[in-house]
Amino acid sequence: MKKWLTHAELIGRLKKRQGKRPVREFARELGISHVYLMHIYKGRREPGITVLEKLGLEREIVYRAEGL
Repeated sequence: MKKWLTHAELIGRLKKRQGKRPVREFARELGISHVYLMHIYKGRREPGITVLEKLGLEREIVYRAEGL
């Protein structure tokens, strides 16, 4: 069964994986810049395939109509 994550849950997974390590070190592990990671944390950017794969996740786009 698939579980969809909210943005907050995704950020929670990232922060849990980061632990107490500095942002720069964690970003380097993910193969991204620390600036990009901070943009993800602040909701300015969506995580790309690289980040999602490192977390064992995949992107699935779902459209939902309000009131249904």
